[in-house]
Amino acid sequence: MGAQTPATPAAGGGNRKVDLRSPEPPPESHLSPRERKVWDYICAVLADEGLPHRTAGIAITIICKTFIQYIQAERELQEYIASNKGSILQVSKKSDYSQPHPLYYAARDIKQELLKWLPEACLSLPSAVMAKAKMGEEGQQDDLFGDLLAHAQRERSAGKKRAEQESTSPA
Repeated sequence: MGAQTPATPAAGGGNRKVDLRSPEPPPESHLSPRERKVWDYICAVLADEGLPHRTAGIAITIICKTFIQYIQAERELQEYIASNKGSILQVSKKSDYSQPHPLYYAARDIKQELLKWLPEACLSLPSAVMAKAKMGEEGQQDDLFGDLLAHAQRERSAGKKRAEQESTSPA
């Protein structure tokens, strides 16, 4: 089950709330226990930072699975380097040509994929800063139509008062 964080009140004491509860992993995602630990960590960090993430389930799933793949590739690469006298290079058996071990390329490619997905869930510093900058005071998301709604409510209240005054005033 996702980390459950209560909704927090919006800035300015309004009735609007920002939902910081974490989503459940998407159906059929089948997260392993290791991936689930990463899921819980990511959701907790996003909630602690006040970043809504209820709709980020698919992106977080991809990040979790990719992160675990990256960690595994890096572990295997480090084991190879340790067994190869500290060298990342592998010498071809047919010639004296040497090149980095295929695990080097695998880890590099997985890391690049992971780095592409992190901003999608506000998990890079620039993306988190930009998301917070786009949010209103005290880290709450701006209401795009708040000013228009407030104006309409004032006009409606003023119209009701005028109608009441006209109905109670002598003709």
